[in-house]
Amino acid sequence: MNCPIKTHENTDWLLEYAAGRLDRERAAAVARHLEVCRECARLVEEQRVVWNTLERWEPEVVSADFDRRLYRRIDEAKAGGWMARVFVPLKTLWRPMVPVAAACLLIAAGVILHSPQALVSPADSEARVEKIEPEQVERTLDDMQMLRELAVRPNPESQRSKSM
Repeated sequence: MNCPIKTHENTDWLLEYAAGRLDRERAAAVARHLEVCRECARLVEEQRVVWNTLERWEPEVVSADFDRRLYRRIDEAKAGGWMARVFVPLKTLWRPMVPVAAACLLIAAGVILHSPQALVSPADSEARVEKIEPEQVERTLDDMQMLRELAVRPNPESQRSKSM
């Protein structure tokens, strides 16, 4: 028999063997395999522990008014409508949301209040004016005059096309 755990074949045999529901021929084959395979033997033993625990487990006794209380809660949930279904989960979520919202507000306030602003003092603006040299001003004025002259002069070709 090939190992059911390694080959992923006949893994249900191990579970059936642990539950005692396997036919004699297959049970004998599984028993022989369990003698040589520790993994399968451990799985069968663990499954037997689960089955034994489930057999010993006894559920709690249901109270006599359980059905009445259950139906009352169902009716209350229906009576609340869609608003209750939306806002009831929010009742449990608001507590963790408050610290998160506060942290976000603090971060936003820190970013807004800490942003550096470029302030130019009057002394800085005077220093900049003093650094401009007269030759630079003169060249700039000449360039501006040249641009004005170019913009005012009419194009002779454009006048010919208008007259035709």
